[in-house]
Amino acid sequence: MKIDLKNKSHIFIILTVCVLCFMSAMIALSPYTRGPLGEDSDKDGINDKDDNCPPVYNPDQSDVDNDGTGDECDACTDTDGDGYGNPGFEENTCPDDNCPTTPNSNQTDTDNDNIGDVCDTCPNDPQNDDDKDGVCGGVDNCPSEYNPGQTDSDADGIGDACEKPPIANFTYSPLYPIRGAIIQFWDNTTKGGGVLQNWRWTFGDNTSSIEQHPKHSYMNTGVYTVQFNVTDINGKTSRITKNGPSIGKVRIEYSYNFKATDPDGNQIYYSIDWGDNTSKLNLGPYNSSYEANGKHSWGTTGRYIIKVKSRDAYNAESDYTSITVLIPFFHSIF
Repeated sequence: MKIDLKNKSHIFIILTVCVLCFMSAMIALSPYTRGPLGEDSDKDGINDKDDNCPPVYNPDQSDVDNDGTGDECDACTDTDGDGYGNPGFEENTCPDDNCPTTPNSNQTDTDNDNIGDVCDTCPNDPQNDDDKDGVCGGVDNCPSEYNPGQTDSDADGIGDACEKPPIANFTYSPLYPIRGAIIQFWDNTTKGGGVLQNWRWTFGDNTSSIEQHPKHSYMNTGVYTVQFNVTDINGKTSRITKNGPSIGKVRIEYSYNFKATDPDGNQIYYSIDWGDNTSKLNLGPYNSSYEANGKHSWGTTGRYIIKVKSRDAYNAESDYTSITVLIPFFHSIF
């Protein structure tokens, strides 16, 4: 074969051009090409060549499973790589993983609670351990409250943490005793989850009692506050305090407190009728929930009904509230 070297420069040029053409064709046909340098197809501020999901706006470039494909484009966002996708990803075409943090290709779920056994702290108990106290709900004596000790003082199958407390209350008789008279106090507590066990009364005159239904008498005039505490076998306690003038005298001034709350937060005025045909006392304005004070004395012995109502700055009025006072006898606002 004879080669004409005089044409070699032309051959080189032709070959060079052809090689360049071939490379251009390869670039144009490459499936990995994401567009010209600097192009941002989805307008998310990230060039296509660097974008892990070029056709979908995803400026955060979220890629939970770190597979190089952004979550917005990933047909199976699968953190643990077991072939089941993390729940909550709309693009997933693979089934949801019942334990997305731990590989479990068999997806075993013995108690059918949609939590895979490898992730389930109570794999045989669909109630699980909602209160995180280490005791599965099916055997927890108080599944809604953290109680790892499972204390059940009255052995009724309900943990102390879930037992209802009692609601303390009391009454007394006679309703209007004279000074020095014996007053019978009665425990009217509503029982909660356990049997009542302890009672404590303080009568406001430096005396007390631990009886359930004590008797007491007041020998001096004054204002007394009765406090009653009750505890049940589960250790649940309740307390109630009732107060007001007790034994009164003629022409002695007594002090009364009044408090109302306006739902709109408006200022409040009080109108007080002392029950002895004297002029009414008007107080205010006071801020909502502020405790106002009024004083009064009665000139003769008798039974008096004090009536109080409140109104706001826009003349919206409450109903009357009343209490009864016997002068010089015992009274309470109970």
